[in-house]
Amino acid sequence: MFPFPKKKMKRPDAPLVVRRLFVLREVFAKALATPPAEHIEQWMKNWSQEDCRQFTSDCGAMFAAREEQIRSLGLWADMSEDERKFIRTGVMETTDRHRIDASWLVESMVCLLWSLGRVERLPGYDEETTHELIEEHTGRSSWELLKTATLRPQQEIEEQRGLAELWHWRCRTRKLLEAGLIPAALENGLTMEKVIEMSAAKAAEAHAFEAPIGNDFPTFGKPFREMDPTQFASVTSISQERHKAFNWLCGYAPGNRWAETPTDT
Repeated sequence: MFPFPKKKMKRPDAPLVVRRLFVLREVFAKALATPPAEHIEQWMKNWSQEDCRQFTSDCGAMFAAREEQIRSLGLWADMSEDERKFIRTGVMETTDRHRIDASWLVESMVCLLWSLGRVERLPGYDEETTHELIEEHTGRSSWELLKTATLRPQQEIEEQRGLAELWHWRCRTRKLLEAGLIPAALENGLTMEKVIEMSAAKAAEAHAFEAPIGNDFPTFGKPFREMDPTQFASVTSISQERHKAFNWLCGYAPGNRWAETPTDT
């Protein structure tokens, strides 16, 4: 229900956070540069074989140039095997699932930018981070500037980690309740409704938001439980990505390996 102690390891320092930020930026940029599969399919219906071949070749050259840029920045070794594979995946083999997953990395990146003091405040958990905000702080001109950045005090980062975990917990609780995997009535006379009410009050005390709505976490001006499926999917993705980023920042990933960062609640 509430953030609990986890086994910590050595926390990433500021230079490592910057390198991870730019690795995520490259994966995100690859996703943006890859057209949706349905668009490619529609285009190719009207193209000649030569046009299709040229398109595939041009995309391959563009992706190869991106890999070379990553290597020139010294970031290739910082990437996980899956990240390197994604960078090298051809335009015809890149799935919409790959693109969608990579597009949500903006939520992890904004947490890293915040930890480095480059962003003053995090967007709300019902507010998606804009691509423009990320581009503003991770352009090529930002590379040298960010390399000299320092991390915020660890206590501030820990507090944000706790809030991210709490939001992620609320997302998982709703999902489990809707699936009938959590009983409405618990032990000691408690109900899940009461547990959520208590959690929302505690989150407000921790300044996660101004006040609960309907004894629940406030989202889109209404109680969390009343979000429609699209809104719920958005808040879930935001919470999961930010939880992962803050857990990584707090040293919960073995060897600081991003891909192995736990997000249990």
